[in-house]
Amino acid sequence: MSNKSTRMLLDPTMASASGAGGGQHRHRIQWIQHRESLSTRRRWKTHALAMAAGILAIAAVAVGCQAEARPGSVKTIGGTGSVSASVSASVSAAPEAKPAGGASSTAANPGQVATPNPATPSKPDGIYTPNTNREIYQRISSDYQEIATLTNQVNDGKPLPAADILLVYEAAKVARMGAQSKPLRLFAREAARAQEFSDSVAFFKSATFLDDPVMDAIAGARTAASYTPVQRRQAIQKGVLNIIYHWSRRYIQQAASALNPGLVDEAWAIYMGKDVDGKYPNSLSAVAVSREGNFNRQGSVDVPLREAMSRAQKAAADKDAAAYEAAAQDIYSRYHAIFYLASARYLNEALKSAQDGNAANAGIQMVEGLSFYRAIQPQVAKVDPLADKAIVEYYQSDPGKLTIQARDQALQGLNKAADALLLKQADLVTPADFK
Repeated sequence: MSNKSTRMLLDPTMASASGAGGGQHRHRIQWIQHRESLSTRRRWKTHALAMAAGILAIAAVAVGCQAEARPGSVKTIGGTGSVSASVSASVSAAPEAKPAGGASSTAANPGQVATPNPATPSKPDGIYTPNTNREIYQRISSDYQEIATLTNQVNDGKPLPAADILLVYEAAKVARMGAQSKPLRLFAREAARAQEFSDSVAFFKSATFLDDPVMDAIAGARTAASYTPVQRRQAIQKGVLNIIYHWSRRYIQQAASALNPGLVDEAWAIYMGKDVDGKYPNSLSAVAVSREGNFNRQGSVDVPLREAMSRAQKAAADKDAAAYEAAAQDIYSRYHAIFYLASARYLNEALKSAQDGNAANAGIQMVEGLSFYRAIQPQVAKVDPLADKAIVEYYQSDPGKLTIQARDQALQGLNKAADALLLKQADLVTPADFK
């Protein structure tokens, strides 16, 4: 096999379809080549050979064999329509296994099928105490960090390593134990997401609404066609965070009917990530702590979220559906608060950069804010479509035209959705918080 691995990415070139409609568009798929280290490829391939046949399909594509094109649909945020596209979907693996009882798995050696070991639960975080081993789910955020590290290369003036990012996104570098793996893209594209998050599917007009912005930014196509490499960095990182959020939330939703505390353990594991010297710097929990600090609201999001997860875990174990539902609502509230605070923050950060004459930095912060906002956009738009329009227009406008009035109008739109987002009065940001 050649040292050049062939990767199939989206070409932003579009051709008009023939016919009376004239408004249909299709994307041309283009094969592009990217040089990667042969030794790295060989290590990944050797590891993959020890896995089950379903995982072998992922590895085969990862080393540059054949990519499978699957149909997808992407809605341009804030636009009036959607465009159909063939999306590179090089993942072919068995659906994610659902937990049985409370036990999960660990692996002694790579290549060995992990066996349930309920005697060694994951380490408590000081608030939440898991009863099962969910290490593989904690590793998901480590793949997010691998992707973030790769995207950060653009900060040094290097090209965005699109093929390397795609490899981790599709095949999972860290989130694997024995024959099991948890690829981010596989979760983002599974058919079950359409039922689990039907409101988002309807709003974005895409069953792959989680995958679309990440793939667009990796390829520099469609919604990210005009993005600079540093803007693509933000769209990739925040797009993956959105996947992690939905993955954690999925298990909270599932546990509502199953009342299985093991599912809550999985939600916690994805939210927290792996501990590093007693801290959890790699996942959504760390983002929650950062957003608290941005507004001097320490202790208002992350700790209450983990406390609510602990209550949900107990309610599930007690088979108390009413108590579980109450805890779940508190969890959803804190999930939303993370993305609400991030959306509000970058409304102002972009304006500050623009006022300082740094349009390039403002443009980066606008993409960052918009990428955070996608996580709560369907709820905001449902409450007030005009409010959603004002927020999106702000984030997509010319940095030189940002104004205090436009910022405050967008913030007011966010706040209109406070009840729908289950926010507390103390969560709400006002213009005075920006001073």
